[in-house]
Amino acid sequence: MRFTAWSAIIGGILAYANVGLSFVVTGPDADMVLHGTSMLALQPDTRDLFRWCMVADTFGFYLPFLVIGGYFVHVFREELGALGNMVAMAVVLYVVVGVTGAVMQFAILHPLAHLYAGGDDATRNAAAAVWTAIANATQNGLWWIEGPLVLFWTPIAANVLKKDGWRGSILLKIVGWAFGLFFLFGFFPDLDALSNASEMVVVLILPLWMLLFGWQMLRRARAMPARMQGAGASA
Repeated sequence: MRFTAWSAIIGGILAYANVGLSFVVTGPDADMVLHGTSMLALQPDTRDLFRWCMVADTFGFYLPFLVIGGYFVHVFREELGALGNMVAMAVVLYVVVGVTGAVMQFAILHPLAHLYAGGDDATRNAAAAVWTAIANATQNGLWWIEGPLVLFWTPIAANVLKKDGWRGSILLKIVGWAFGLFFLFGFFPDLDALSNASEMVVVLILPLWMLLFGWQMLRRARAMPARMQGAGASA
């Protein structure tokens, strides 16, 4: 329980760090990431901040859910039944597509920036086009498909946790609905503003739920014998 709790808490902190670093790099224009010429022209220090932003994204919004999801499915396997396997698969797919997108941007930014800085016009245009393609594939492909995955498992988890006395289930439902809207708005390019608003709800509310979930789990862990913590007791 303590490992799961601290995974959630540290993940929530890193998720908020991701939001802060992203704002430092792009300012209010979050769509700047989608434009190769803007990103590859960043100063080296700012590029490093963006790469740290992707690290915080990986260890904030994604990897902790392998622990949280594993704990949840294990503890509530009787209540979930066959849904438990479906939830586990949805969480794993969410983590895989999310980490893939973050790692791709982390790995390719510096090499393309170096090509952009030292190349002729053709090289610069090619480097910018590669970044633009990868960033759009990440934002509008890999991270976009997270929508139905999260929309599937969050209401299930929220309802089960609420019945077991956990607080914050409404936050998890809000995250699921916002993810669903983000996915839906992705079909309509003219609704970019609404899509960005839905994404903002996700990145602000999901870390809050993680912090609240981890804090509650720490309190429960202190109130039960160590042998029950190791067994994964839910109360």
